Amino acid sequence: MNFSYTVNFNEVIGKNDRFWAAAGIDSLYPIIFTQSGEYLLSRMQEKGTLRYLRNHFTLSSLIKDGYDDCGGNAYSEDENGNPIYNFEKMNAVFGQYLKYGAKPIVEMDFLPNELCRKNVTTGGVEEGRYSNRSYPGDWEKWEDLLRAFTKNLVDTFGIDEVRTWYFEVWNEPDSWPMSDWPMFHRLYDVFVSAVTGVDDQLKVGGPGAFSLPFMKDFLEHVSNGTNCVTGEKGSRIDFISYHIYGMSGGWLDQWPLITPSVQRFIQQLMWLKRMIDVYPCLDGIPVHLNEWGVSSNYEKTADKFPPLEFRNSEYSPLFMIKLVDCIRKMRRVWNMPLELMLYWGFSMEDDQKTPFAGHRDLSTCPNIPKPILSAYELLARLGEDELFVEGAAPGASLGAMAGRSKNSVQAIVYNFNDQDFDAAGPCVQASIAFTGLESGKYTVKLTRLDKEHHNTYRLWQTGASEEEIRQAAQLTPDEEFELESKEGSIKTQVAIPAHGLCLIEIQKTHG
Repeated sequence: MNFSYTVNFNEVIGKNDRFWAAAGIDSLYPIIFTQSGEYLLSRMQEKGTLRYLRNHFTLSSLIKDGYDDCGGNAYSEDENGNPIYNFEKMNAVFGQYLKYGAKPIVEMDFLPNELCRKNVTTGGVEEGRYSNRSYPGDWEKWEDLLRAFTKNLVDTFGIDEVRTWYFEVWNEPDSWPMSDWPMFHRLYDVFVSAVTGVDDQLKVGGPGAFSLPFMKDFLEHVSNGTNCVTGEKGSRIDFISYHIYGMSGGWLDQWPLITPSVQRFIQQLMWLKRMIDVYPCLDGIPVHLNEWGVSSNYEKTADKFPPLEFRNSEYSPLFMIKLVDCIRKMRRVWNMPLELMLYWGFSMEDDQKTPFAGHRDLSTCPNIPKPILSAYELLARLGEDELFVEGAAPGASLGAMAGRSKNSVQAIVYNFNDQDFDAAGPCVQASIAFTGLESGKYTVKLTRLDKEHHNTYRLWQTGASEEEIRQAAQLTPDEEFELESKEGSIKTQVAIPAHGLCLIEIQKTHG
């Protein structure tokens, strides 16, 4: 099978804003101060793959994943019920983000135990309903905490810095009983009042939801509902946040009846855009896909759920590459205002010394990038200008995206069918023409990611040495050669196996 694309150096269609360069996980707060966490932060800063970090439990406590203290622990009370604020931990956490060049997405959740409603018995054991995952028992104390915490951040980090952050109301309130959804609207309005009351230019939004019915109800409130604080119509919202996973981790026992699909993401985002388009007041409001992954339930492992091998293998990075490409097209063709795509996974697997356990992490033990981190790093090599890619390939498995820097042009060409779990599809021959170039000689570099190239997991499976595995993660070019531009054009051909990609970098040769 053959296909061809043309990339014109002069056909810029926008800035490459690296909307995909973001991450987070439930246990992020302790991890970022460990050796493995700092390794990943440092690497992502160096490679340009991390713009934002997000985490839950900013204001509450949490014991999870073997860590004694995963929450912000921002609030307690004295024996008389008077509030005691403690913001030192979260200040240190956000300071660590900034040290490594990442901006916080500040979730204002969950409820400290002292502010929970008493005798709440409904709900499960995770995101959403039980006591500290729902609305407070004392609204005034809750609003005071939000305002005090926000003011503390401004005082600590400076107003110019904090204005570049995002403040998000909650995480996944969809699991609240439907009868409590109006209480979430109140929670949102109180949150907006408290945060913007400190500074009107701080960016507020939400709801961090995963279900379209909940989103429809929430968007109706912020557009046409009665504001629970002001009594006026509607509520301010500066960004809309939503979560999508290729499949729920709770469905793994039904594999392969239910499988991940890039198309599911695109369909969900299109339905979300339809909902937003109903409300003129929401026109142009940025959308954040601020949790995504091939499968949810980050803590589940491949030894108990064999399909989760795709978190270790070349499947996840190719899934990400195709998803980023499709979203780039959505933004251009349908004016989808998606400005952030945040992967829910970090370095817990590395910190817990369990190599390639199948967690949804970016690095594994000992400080080894997983293939999905390699996808981040290859995407980061696309230049600051996004270029139009002309040409069509047969079927839905093949694609390309391109960028340019001052004196170079780059293209990522991929071959990925998300339903071909055994990578049994054909190898393709891709012909890529780069036009609009100056005359002269150019150095061409080809860097591959597939089962045989730069794949730390597949090397680990073979018993390769740690040094060999680390070398694979360096992503040094597999081929390098020189071509001469003829009438401003250079053409090259690459063979790409199923579940594979090739980064092509072309730069004017000096001397």
